[in-house]
Amino acid sequence: MLNVNQKRIFDKIKSHLISQKECEDLLENESSRLLRLDNIEPLRMLISGVGGTGRSFKIEAIKCLVDDIWHPKSGEIMCAIVAPTGKAAFNVGGLTIHRLFQLPIEHEGKTAGYWALNKEAQKKIKMTLKNLKIIIVDMVSMVSNLNLAYLHMHLENIFGTDEWFGCKNILFVGDHLQLPPVNGRPVFKKISNKLVKTRLVAANAVNKWKETVEYDELTIIERQKGDETFFKMLDSVRHGCLTDETIDTLKSRVFKVSIQEKYKELESLETEKIELAIVNVVMKVAAQQNLIKSKKKIRETKRSTKQNSWFRNCIVFSSRL
Repeated sequence: MLNVNQKRIFDKIKSHLISQKECEDLLENESSRLLRLDNIEPLRMLISGVGGTGRSFKIEAIKCLVDDIWHPKSGEIMCAIVAPTGKAAFNVGGLTIHRLFQLPIEHEGKTAGYWALNKEAQKKIKMTLKNLKIIIVDMVSMVSNLNLAYLHMHLENIFGTDEWFGCKNILFVGDHLQLPPVNGRPVFKKISNKLVKTRLVAANAVNKWKETVEYDELTIIERQKGDETFFKMLDSVRHGCLTDETIDTLKSRVFKVSIQEKYKELESLETEKIELAIVNVVMKVAAQQNLIKSKKKIRETKRSTKQNSWFRNCIVFSSRL
């Protein structure tokens, strides 16, 4: 269930998507050419929030919302969920941003230059994303400003428009105080003119982030709810401003033995847990089997009682004859 903060942002997105769906239905049913989907400005938003505010939960809720509004067929992508790394993408049930949108990839630590999609790749992606309604980019702190520009340019090519991000709804999710981009600058930083000329082959730089993306934030902590001390410790680490008290607490949690010994200790505890779990399963299975036997015995008793009653009725009936 969404908390008040999550619901506020969710309702905003929901209202926008429903308006878009209503406009699409009108376009499909009306003969008027004056009505255009372009009249609805695409949603471009950053949903920020510290760890534990429910960002991943929010992504899943939006994915379900899109499915509920448009009812996609099997294999049809209407809500594209991407992230800059494989692990981050896996955690939200998506793909890497480079894989889905065929972005240029770095080699040997060198910043990748831009290249346009060839006709075959463009046709394939266009077919895959022909009914795309919204893009969700998770872990946006790790996306560089250059990769943001590459994403915009590829979406332009795929959907044949010069509008920002292919005129598609796009949500960026993350916390800019978490991991930064590898060999790059954050999305909110303007691309230098030098990079623009050498990588984008363009005349000057444009700050896409500042010009297009609106900001909203999740502020209610869910994961550390009820543990104010732990939350304050995490927040101080997040800002890089550790107090002496936080440092002492963290030091007190350092293993007094080697990692190898600690691993063996944890492994033995895990083995005990597994053994206990197996015992519990065996006991549950045995209890279920006993229950089945008891039910079977009750059914047989009832059947036997009915048969005996039938025989007695037959005897009484025969004696009367």
